[in-house]
Amino acid sequence: MTKEKREYTVLGKCIWCEKTKPDVSFDTKPHTIPKRLNAHKIGFDICDSCNNFFGSDDNSERVTLSIDKTLKEFINVHQFLLSNNRNSESWKYFKSQIFHYYHKSNALKLRVDYRKNGEYHHLLTRKFKRGIYNIFLQEYHRRTKNGLDDKFDELRNFVRYDKGEIPLFHLKNSRGVRLTEDVNIPHELSFNNHVLSVIDKYGFYYINLKGLSFYLAVTKTAEKNSAYLMKDSRDLIGNGFAFEKLIEVKKMSDIDFTIQNWG
Repeated sequence: MTKEKREYTVLGKCIWCEKTKPDVSFDTKPHTIPKRLNAHKIGFDICDSCNNFFGSDDNSERVTLSIDKTLKEFINVHQFLLSNNRNSESWKYFKSQIFHYYHKSNALKLRVDYRKNGEYHHLLTRKFKRGIYNIFLQEYHRRTKNGLDDKFDELRNFVRYDKGEIPLFHLKNSRGVRLTEDVNIPHELSFNNHVLSVIDKYGFYYINLKGLSFYLAVTKTAEKNSAYLMKDSRDLIGNGFAFEKLIEVKKMSDIDFTIQNWG
């Protein structure tokens, strides 16, 4: 007996390109969060073409790394440095297309000098931002089946087609402090009733990725709710033990992935 091929679709319409069969297929297993971030969630309604787009490098672009890989590279290096398992042999297993790691000096060196490659830095930052918004919508849809809502059209255009601009806000950590659970456990995004009500009312979503905290402006409603963002972030900053201030991410060096100030 021939086993029927599984399709990864529920509503039958791609949440990114909004195409349906037979124009697109849904045969490829879509990981809503890149597997390299130690996540194993499988989504649906992400067509094979869009799924391939997010995971494939493009040698015709200035930044050849895929959107998924760009996000993974930076979050993984942060996770690596937070790990309690590093030892004198760790450098042998460290792999990155963006960083060199030197165990003796406990240092990371960027393969690209951002100070001399402003355009590359800008484009890399943009891909990182698109990567975070990508996992938001895929996980949101997996949990709610509402990812096709037209309130996400601007997000769709930014992530899938690189059109427009959506801000990303980062809670800058106090020096040497990270509030995080075990960095090696599978990553989860929260979509409880309170979180969903904040999205609907204010347009913001808070996410913590391996000890790095961000606010995403997931709908246009966020544009008129900066007061909510300021208040919520002030509540998290509190006495300043864990977080120093809220900033809008303009370049990757705004975020301290290396657990030290960027030089």
